[in-house]
Amino acid sequence: MKEHSVLPNELIHRNENKFFWLVLIISIITYVVLALSIVGIAVLVILMLLSFFFSALMIGNIRSNAVKISAEQFPEVFGRAEELCRKMEINKVPDIYVMQSGGILNAFATRFFGRNMVVIYAEIFELINMNGEDELNFVLAHELAHIKRNHLSKQMLILPAMWIPGIAELYLRACEYTCDCYAAYYTENSAAAQNSLTMLAIGKQLYQHVNKEQYMKQLNEEKGFFVWLSQALSTHPPLPKRIDEIVLFFGERQERIIEPIRIKALWIIISGSLAGLILLVFMGISYVLDTFLLSEPMDYYEDEEYTEEDAEISPFILAVANGEIDQVSKMIKNGEDVYQEDYYGSTALDWAVKSGNPEMVELLLASGADANYESSYGMTALMTAAEIADPEMVKLMVESGGDPNYQDYSGYTALTYAVQSSDLETVQALLDLGADPNLTDSENMNAYMVAIQSGEREIGELLKKYK
Repeated sequence: MKEHSVLPNELIHRNENKFFWLVLIISIITYVVLALSIVGIAVLVILMLLSFFFSALMIGNIRSNAVKISAEQFPEVFGRAEELCRKMEINKVPDIYVMQSGGILNAFATRFFGRNMVVIYAEIFELINMNGEDELNFVLAHELAHIKRNHLSKQMLILPAMWIPGIAELYLRACEYTCDCYAAYYTENSAAAQNSLTMLAIGKQLYQHVNKEQYMKQLNEEKGFFVWLSQALSTHPPLPKRIDEIVLFFGERQERIIEPIRIKALWIIISGSLAGLILLVFMGISYVLDTFLLSEPMDYYEDEEYTEEDAEISPFILAVANGEIDQVSKMIKNGEDVYQEDYYGSTALDWAVKSGNPEMVELLLASGADANYESSYGMTALMTAAEIADPEMVKLMVESGGDPNYQDYSGYTALTYAVQSSDLETVQALLDLGADPNLTDSENMNAYMVAIQSGEREIGELLKKYK
């Protein structure tokens, strides 16, 4: 590590912000051009829906088959993730999954409907049994750095730039350099960072025997157009370059080993021209189709409100949310599972609580639903009632057996969610029902501390009386 203090903004690679503005401007221009015509809007919507669809399939496969890390499942690794999130000031530990990869060494971060996720392939995760915990920490910290830097959220903004070969890759490679530095800095282990990157090149059995300096020098000897082109079109920098950047940043060497490529500016000019050509083609196609094919009014267009949520909710949960008591009762008698969840992890009981329907809540509970059942999203129905600030529903859930002191995987209780909802009445209701304000979460914060941190002084004063 560097002997002097390193500020977090020093960890950001020198090219990340510069290239982000480049790809953002290109993307904004593309969005504007496409939005100028109905056909352009249709193309844009189709591309986004395709991206959403394939992402949803991938996430669904991971959630269905991978092993989720938690306080009960590989608690040591989960504890390291919590500590890294605390250091990086990431408010909530993302969902972390381990999945088989057929021998591939990799990990990635992703985001879907506001939920962050980190996936670690089993080949890397096996380092916990090979005295490679430090290397695994680096991999985990690297993916958390993507979340910290909001790289996942920004990708939708720069989607059009992804269609242009070599443009978005400039930004994505800079992001990888940034995350490498973040990971090495927050794990405080430059050697493990270098080992982890070397491992991606040669595997977890031989990486310790590689001469890293010679490995970096090797890249200077590998020249030629296709070597350069493969680098220009890659979303990740060559591994020797990433190692070289870490060594330089943390002061272990003063000069670069790897010679820089000096034709990047030419590639930017070529790619920029290609971007302009693509935009002109889009404009031409949109104009022709708008003029000759879509000149008549579109009688078939209906201004209906449609949401992706409608497509994900089962008929049973939809009936619960709509308050169809008789229909729900009939479906339960026909064998409907009262514990089923929608795609986002909300149970039927959660939906009954959200819709403020006590009769539906009582029906589900009488049909076998457990008031303390923790959904895959990590919440009980009582926590849901507290989160939406419904004191009457909170009372009903506790009276029906809901534990006001039940803690989720982050240590949050219904009282924590009530504090975050900023509703004094709900907080008071929980306290009257036996909620313990002194319970602490995974960050050792109790309800009073959460209130103060959130700026809820009135709630904080109330909680002080119960300490």
